[in-house]
Amino acid sequence: RLEAHHRGERLEGALGLQLIDVDFAAEGDEAFITPTNTKDVGLFAVERWDTGTWGLEGGARFERREIDNTGGGARTFDNFSMSGGAFWRPAEDWFVGATIARTERAPTAIELFADGPHLATANFELGDPTLGQETALSFEISTRYDSGPLRFELNLFRIGFEDYVALVERGDVWWLDELTGASGFAPDEFGPGIPVGATILPVFNFTQQDATFAGGEISLQARLFEAAGFTFTGEAALDLVHSEFDGGGHPPRIPPQSLTLGLEAENERWTTRVEMVDTASQDRLAAFETATGGFTFVNANLAFRPYGEGSGVTLRLDGRNLTDELGRVHTSFLKNELPLPGRNLRFTVTTEF
Repeated sequence: RLEAHHRGERLEGALGLQLIDVDFAAEGDEAFITPTNTKDVGLFAVERWDTGTWGLEGGARFERREIDNTGGGARTFDNFSMSGGAFWRPAEDWFVGATIARTERAPTAIELFADGPHLATANFELGDPTLGQETALSFEISTRYDSGPLRFELNLFRIGFEDYVALVERGDVWWLDELTGASGFAPDEFGPGIPVGATILPVFNFTQQDATFAGGEISLQARLFEAAGFTFTGEAALDLVHSEFDGGGHPPRIPPQSLTLGLEAENERWTTRVEMVDTASQDRLAAFETATGGFTFVNANLAFRPYGEGSGVTLRLDGRNLTDELGRVHTSFLKNELPLPGRNLRFTVTTEF
């Protein structure tokens, strides 16, 4: 890391080298990919020039990924990514910034070489060893105001993907007769060749299509008032994302819009918070997906620091989903079988030293 100062200006930079070597081999019932070695070598540089009122920043990264799969062969990818941005402080407590980036991502070993039942998702997954790099061109604009009692932040983004990698349903099923060990594919679960009592899984395969993502986050936090020795703070946050394939349709497993409203009271020994988290329904679906209903969770917590704020010991009681609502995570393959927990309580003791 390097720093330089000149007439109130600051130039900061960093250089780095990264080496990662990972062996992957699922065993037993999770053997949906044969043994694979993935080796990543990366070199990056980051620079930032800050005049105090405005500044520029940029970065570049080169990465080579080598993937060697037993039986599936080897692939090598050279990825180059770069970004540039500018920021401005138009007035005290304000910050405005914009960033443009072009990034390349190599497919993973699973995206290339998966070939078997993946019990964690209850699917039969098939990779595609011919997949190419995924390329993204992204734009982001951010605005932030922080005056102490009031904090506001807005982030908007748009990402255009070339060859976006998605795991989609192929349309057929895979079956396994555990008594005989026989297995195969069939057009659907009612195929005449499927033995009675066989395990049946839908087949999913990795494909590439161009796609566009757009969305943003907005949050507001304000210190409201003081009463009975407590400082009360309110918070609101909204997250949303919209995506579609350029050729029509929607990518799968995209999270829906969520809204959080919270109220917190704090003094030297006590902190208590009540929040409402509203998750909207998701009906922008891939062809094989089903809609997921919205839900609202009410959460609360109480924290006590018996020796004061700087003691490092905290006793905490958390209550989640206090109204016992039924909620399902749209991004989960098992959303219908495994909904989110109902009303639950958790007590923890933490210490710092």
